[in-house]
Amino acid sequence: METAKKFRLHNMAQALIMIGIGLLLVLWPGASLDIMAKALAALLILVGAIFIIAYFFRKDKGFVVYGEFGLGIVLAAVGVWIFFNSRGFTNFIPKLFGVFIVVSGLGNLGQTFTLIKKKAKTWWLSFIIAIVTVFLGGFLLYKPADASVITVTLIGAFLIVDGVTNLLTWIMVIIATLQKQKDEEALVSEAVVVEDSDDDAESVDGEVVTDIVETEDKE
Repeated sequence: METAKKFRLHNMAQALIMIGIGLLLVLWPGASLDIMAKALAALLILVGAIFIIAYFFRKDKGFVVYGEFGLGIVLAAVGVWIFFNSRGFTNFIPKLFGVFIVVSGLGNLGQTFTLIKKKAKTWWLSFIIAIVTVFLGGFLLYKPADASVITVTLIGAFLIVDGVTNLLTWIMVIIATLQKQKDEEALVSEAVVVEDSDDDAESVDGEVVTDIVETEDKE
């Protein structure tokens, strides 16, 4: 139960973060991609620097250590290139978001199967949401890379829609789970009532038999 609760909170947090990023892209489309590109560049430079510095502090330098050193140089170089050529790098961002949204849509499709297993009546709505999400992600993935303001706004809108649909699907799964638990508890309660009734009937029958035996003995 605790694991399921943490999983639900994780899904809600992820959806809210996506909505927040989407709003950022919609409200500030011109600066958003450049900021993200520079942030990614700084992260790559940092990771690359860690690999490079670690190389000089290791005494035993084997194949793996040399490999990490080379990887660090590559990551740092790519980071520097992205930082000073962020506008060119942003041409790839729509496709990256497209992949992310497609994966999210496939996750929604998995939630649909969960609803079907729980025999929820709203499974068809979750299925439509999943298909629409995958379609939106595919649209970004196969659209020519263009970091224009319109594309950035569309990405933000798609992220908002995806975050909202994730929240709706998450809520439907919770409702279906609670309904299933309620039905199971009702069945258990009915079984207990029937069992108690049977016990009472057996007790009454036993008392009747005892009375008959005592009456016969007296006669």
